[in-house]
This record gives sequence, structure tokens and C-alpha cells, in this order.
Amino acid sequence: MQDARRARARSRAFTGALLFASILGAPVRALAQNADNKVQAEALFEEGRHLMEAKNFAAACPKLEASQKLDPGAGTLLNLAACYEGNGQLASAWVTYKDAAAAAQGRHPDWADQANAKADELKPKLSHLTVVVSQSIPGLEVKRDGNVIAEGVLGAAMPVDSGTHTIDAAAPGRVPFSTKVVIPASQGAATVTIPALAMAAGPAEPQAQASTTGNTQRLVGVVVTGVGVVGIGVGAVFGVLALGKKSSAGDHCSPDYTVCGSQDGIDDVNAAKSDGFVSTVTIIGGAAFATAGIVLYLTAPHAEKQPDSAGAIQARLGAPGAPAGFSFGGSF
Repeated sequence: MQDARRARARSRAFTGALLFASILGAPVRALAQNADNKVQAEALFEEGRHLMEAKNFAAACPKLEASQKLDPGAGTLLNLAACYEGNGQLASAWVTYKDAAAAAQGRHPDWADQANAKADELKPKLSHLTVVVSQSIPGLEVKRDGNVIAEGVLGAAMPVDSGTHTIDAAAPGRVPFSTKVVIPASQGAATVTIPALAMAAGPAEPQAQASTTGNTQRLVGVVVTGVGVVGIGVGAVFGVLALGKKSSAGDHCSPDYTVCGSQDGIDDVNAAKSDGFVSTVTIIGGAAFATAGIVLYLTAPHAEKQPDSAGAIQARLGAPGAPAGFSFGGSF
């Protein structure tokens, strides 16, 4: 007993130690990840700076962008803005200088002043692009270089980098629109007008769909009606048999058929009741089927009538014109 209590105590102590270690380990892992990000960011920053010194701005800017994502800082933003400026991306440089000024405000006011001064210097040199929508369409989405343009920006002259830009417009059920526009290096202006998007062709012609659906429904209506008519016919036959048995029972039974003088009379009364029941059920069921079939036929959708009779459909039960036959035909 004493040994069991000691074992449980050791188990609880071990579990508690593991839990404590896991709690302490979580911030340690987070710190390790953060340190790793800083190491990578510093390496990318140094590589970007060396490329900038070599005037290879096109290769340097992606390095500085990646460094900023891993370890954001005002200093990296200042260098990235300078890289954009050296690469001729004046709009990107202008907005990045503005971001650097906001990030440096407070801790590095001299950096903020420097960034604001550079942004003011670049502003008159910026090129602008205006995207105008000629017709408002539900669900319209306009993109510049794959990035969605906010609805409030449409129609406004926005700073953009020089070079070729792709403008796309799309909306549900409409033919997409795409064009390219070339923006000058400095103080340029361009306007792209999105035309009214044409309606896109549907996957199938509605008329053909309606014709196929209508033909199927009418055929079902014909079959159901035929089944109903057959049921009514069967009910009529049993009704005639019931009347015959009733007439035969009259020779052996009282007028109300409650008292019969022979077994033959009793059998005829029972047979008349049975046949009458079958007649009633089949006539009612047949009438219900026939009514449903007629409704299906009359409510089937119609397409435009074709000049030929290629779509003729006929359904027959029995031989047309025969005494017990049922025939139905039509062209749809």
C-alpha cells in the first residue's frame, strides 16, 4: 500500500515536470524562431546592400523585400525605398519612403525627416494611371497586374511605376476584357477605359434544354395516362362481372341478398362483392393515374415548333382500333 502511494506520487511529480518543461519550452521555441528570422533577415539585408553598391538594383530589391518581411524595420524600409528609386520604380519608392517615415517616427526622427524629404522630392516626378469603368456591372472585378483594384480607386489617377501594366476586367456571365498599357518613366499619365463587357455564351441553348425536358415529361404523361386508362378498363370488366354475379344471386337470395336458400346463392353474393371491390379500386386508381398523366402532358414546357415532324413521339397500348386497345399519339 505504502509502495503504491509512493509510485503514484513519483508519477504525478514526473507529469508535473513534463508539463512545466513544455510550458517553458514554448517561448524558447518562439525565441529560437525569431532569432532564426533575424539571422536570415540580416543576411538578406547585407546581400541586398552589396548588390545596391554594385548598382544591380533589380536583384537587390527582392532581397531587401524578403528581409523586411522576416524582420520589419525602418532602416530596411529606407534602403528598400532607395533601391526602388535606383531601379526606376518611382511610385514604389515614394510610398516606401512614406512607410519608412511612419516607422521611424519617434525612435529615429532624423530618419523620418530624411524619408519625408525624399518622398516630397519624388512626388512631382510620379506617373499616374487612371482606370475608368464605362458600365457598372454586378460582380465586376478589375485588376492591375493581378491585383484587385478597389472600387473607390476606379476613376482616380493613381501613382504607378513605369513600364508595362496589364489591366483585366471580369464579371459573372460576361466576356472578360484585358489590355496592356505602357507608363512613361517620369511624369507620365495614361487612362484605360473598361468597355461594357459583352454577355458570355451559355453552356447550352435554353430552347434545346426546354425541348428535351418537355418531350420527356410529355412521354411520361402519355405512359401514365395509358396506365390509368387500362386500370379504368380493368375496373369496368370487374364491374360487369360483379353485376352478373349479383343477377345470378337474385335467383337464390332475398331482394336484399341477406338470406340465400342455397350455397350457390351465397357464393354468387360473395363473388359479386369481391368483384365489385376490385372494380371500385381499379377504376379510382385508373382515374387518378389518367388525371396525373394528362396534367404532366399539358404542363410540359414547349420549345418553338419545328417545321418537320422529326420529334414525333407515339405511345400505344394494345392494337390501335382494336376493341380492347388504347392508342395515343402526338408530335412534340
